Amino acid sequence: MAVLVEHDKRKHEILENALTLFVEEGYQDVTYQKIADRCGITRTTLYIYFKNKREIFIWSLKQLTDAIETELNETLSDQTLSASECLTKMCFEVIDECEKNHKLFNVLLDYLLQLKKTGVDCGKRIRMRTVKLEHLMSTVIIRGMQSGEFKKQSVKKINAVIYSLLEGAIFNMSLLSKTNLDDLRNSIVFVVNSIK
Repeated sequence: MAVLVEHDKRKHEILENALTLFVEEGYQDVTYQKIADRCGITRTTLYIYFKNKREIFIWSLKQLTDAIETELNETLSDQTLSASECLTKMCFEVIDECEKNHKLFNVLLDYLLQLKKTGVDCGKRIRMRTVKLEHLMSTVIIRGMQSGEFKKQSVKKINAVIYSLLEGAIFNMSLLSKTNLDDLRNSIVFVVNSIK
């Protein structure tokens, strides 16, 4: 009797296991075989889903960012929140995810440094992953301006300030091993209050 495999479910499990392995051992030390072993499958089976370790890492990150984006979209669609509450909550959700996944940022930094050595434009790669976040924040800021809750200002500049704070948090976690981002939360509240 043939075994029925739910490919989407298995792919999701592979990505979760691989992400945990990357966090535990670092990008460089994880091998394709280690991922297969962690998942309890053969390398041949793993090749059905992914062609190499890099692809697995990218998809693992995408799965994580998609989950964050879903949470942010739910916050954005909550009509009971004012624009300032919505913007603050969205930023806090990103910060919360950063704190939960702080070890991942060390791995990500290592990965980006390896890519940079090969001549890849890491800034472009990062912008591809963060453009949706900037768009969601812009939507809230514009909503706040239209309702009169926020002052009429440059949406791009406000986004840049908030985004810089979030980047600073990632820097603090990945290079300085800071795991508590309460200072950042206070800074976000300050920025949101200053645009009211």
